[in-house]
Amino acid sequence: MVVAAALLGVQVSARAETPRALIERLDEAVRQVQAARDGGASLADPGALFPEGEEVDGPAGPIEVDHRSLRAEWQGIPAAGTARRESLERLRHRLLAVRAEIASAGAVARAPSHAWREKLSQVLGRPEFSKAQPGESWRERAMRWLAEKLGFLFPRGTSWTVGRAVGWVLYALAGLTLLVALVVLVRTALPLLTREPRAAPPEAPGAAARPETPESLLGLADARVRAGDLRGASQALFQWTLLGLHRAGRLEYDPALTNREHLARLRADAEVRAAFERLSLQFELAWYALRPPAREEFAVFRAECHRLAGRPS
Repeated sequence: MVVAAALLGVQVSARAETPRALIERLDEAVRQVQAARDGGASLADPGALFPEGEEVDGPAGPIEVDHRSLRAEWQGIPAAGTARRESLERLRHRLLAVRAEIASAGAVARAPSHAWREKLSQVLGRPEFSKAQPGESWRERAMRWLAEKLGFLFPRGTSWTVGRAVGWVLYALAGLTLLVALVVLVRTALPLLTREPRAAPPEAPGAAARPETPESLLGLADARVRAGDLRGASQALFQWTLLGLHRAGRLEYDPALTNREHLARLRADAEVRAAFERLSLQFELAWYALRPPAREEFAVFRAECHRLAGRPS
């Protein structure tokens, strides 16, 4: 919980909350970010999900959590383009990693507080939690370069005049470049507009991507184990478990849903549901929090997946 609190920032609390309530709000935030990334939906005001500050029960007592960093990243998502999708994906991974750490804190609530401080420094050192700082724009770099090259033409003490001259030179070069690009575009497009459309070549058999099956996912998990990629093997094995439960008629699997929503759809007794929740937590820690399991942990995870999906390990 201390890790999650530090990822969001520690400050003044607004109201007491349980870790479960915060996890539910993180799930809702993940759904909104996925909808914005995949369907172009607009993000709602984060105030309903994350107040500026709140108090959450942690393993060593109440933790004061400041959500201003998360709210700033949420509200700073670009309006369109590749930058928007990349920012949404980075925000989604941050939310999932925080959720996994909170769930992990609930499983080991008696751990000493210094252990969580050590985990905090490890998590904050990962590159996915460091935001790139805005650099100098291309126009500023071009202006500085031209000023350095053309500055010898002007006497000393005329920096303002040099700046204006460099600006006009830059605008002239930009206009000339745009004109040349437009001419090239027109000359390239005219033959295409006057040419008769050709029939599309027949699609080669087997060119379409094959849908994933439990068999292919199990083979992928085995191949990743042989390659030493236990994190990727955990992802393939957990997806194999979901598809196995779907084929057995015990779960309506939907890739767009979160693991918590799949748990709500799972038709099984309390013991099976508890096992599924444990597997979900281990998968989220390995995949979203970038914590590959040890070989002993993966062996237990694999045996539990096989047992849950109804196949001997």
